[in-house]
Amino acid sequence: MKNLAFPFLLLTVWFPTIPLAAQTVYEIWFTAGTVKHHALIRSGETGDTWQMRVKYFDTGRQCTRLIEQQLRAEETNLGTRLSGHTVRDVLNNRLTRDYAADRFYLYHDQQGHTYSRGTDAQGISSGVVLQPLAPAQAAGKLKEFGW
Repeated sequence: MKNLAFPFLLLTVWFPTIPLAAQTVYEIWFTAGTVKHHALIRSGETGDTWQMRVKYFDTGRQCTRLIEQQLRAEETNLGTRLSGHTVRDVLNNRLTRDYAADRFYLYHDQQGHTYSRGTDAQGISSGVVLQPLAPAQAAGKLKEFGW
């Protein structure tokens, strides 16, 4: 029994350091009307579930809000569609109805560059600036957005 203690201890210390899966993180900026949004999108545990957190200044409430929504990924003829649902206010930890769920189309050119176009649940379309983040950058940004 004594001989098994050290390998078990070593395994319990080493195992949590193994990354279970690579996580893709994108930083995005978009404008809906006159309101500028800054967001992070991260891949989920499966390829069809993602999460997004959005920071923006709410002129009606006169404060910066942090909104989270789940995104469902689907392949379409326009590229990958990420459709938002289950929208909640992170700071209040409540579902919210005053933020329209977002929808993005991601597509890639032959050189591997990623492009996007956004539309929300109310049909408001916007251009999107999208930047994939390297793992070192992603860690700091995820922390900045409360993840």
